[in-house]
Amino acid sequence: MLNLIGLLAAFDNLTPMNMDALLPALNFLWQGLLAIFVVIGLIIIAVKITAFAIAKCDEIKKRREEAAQDAENGQTNS
Repeated sequence: MLNLIGLLAAFDNLTPMNMDALLPALNFLWQGLLAIFVVIGLIIIAVKITAFAIAKCDEIKKRREEAAQDAENGQTNS
């Protein structure tokens, strides 16, 4: 069986507790997590804006149809 600890000990820069390698990795970690949350937030905002715009368009379309029906009914009753 492969001795993983012995393999890691053979390389100085691959030891699990090398602080010189850990600190840049943590820097990448927080930046990556922040980027993920920002992108998720932007997606949520885009979906909400799209839903709001679609609801407004449907409301305007409904008003136009009602106005057209009212105008049509007014002409036929006269």
